[in-house]
Amino acid sequence: MKYLFNLRTAVAANRITMGVFFFLSGIANYLNFSIPNGFYQTVLTQKLQMIGPNIPPGWEGIGPLPAFIAIPYAWLLPLAEIVLGALFALNFWVRWTGLVLILMTFSIILAFGIIPAGSLFPNAAESFNKNILFMTLIWVCIAYEAHEQKMSRRRAKAIEDSTLAPANSEM
Repeated sequence: MKYLFNLRTAVAANRITMGVFFFLSGIANYLNFSIPNGFYQTVLTQKLQMIGPNIPPGWEGIGPLPAFIAIPYAWLLPLAEIVLGALFALNFWVRWTGLVLILMTFSIILAFGIIPAGSLFPNAAESFNKNILFMTLIWVCIAYEAHEQKMSRRRAKAIEDSTLAPANSEM
């Protein structure tokens, strides 16, 4: 039971959950790619909200993205979500895949706004952008991975030093 409530298990569960979320999100974006108001049409026509709608009053955002940016973005974002989500969940290159996932998530925040429904309070619409939470959780996984690597190098150096110490004292 003590292994269920430790930091390594919690970070692993978080990393797997985030990776699977991005993996499934990429698949869903391709499945809804060309339907009316689907992913492709949204990317081509969505104005960048940045803050959110109606904040300040009359804010309509900027955009949409020019086609030479929007078309590759629409085709490559779901593929990147699938590949990077799988790599992140499977614990491959956590630092780099996590950083790219954070950048991708930040691009989604720029597109739909920090407060997508225009209010921090529930009003029958998404009231706070969950992507900010996702970015923070990915950052925790990256920080934990960096800490583990640092501790692993320290342990290896300590073992190396302890095996060299008796050899030096014999001389």
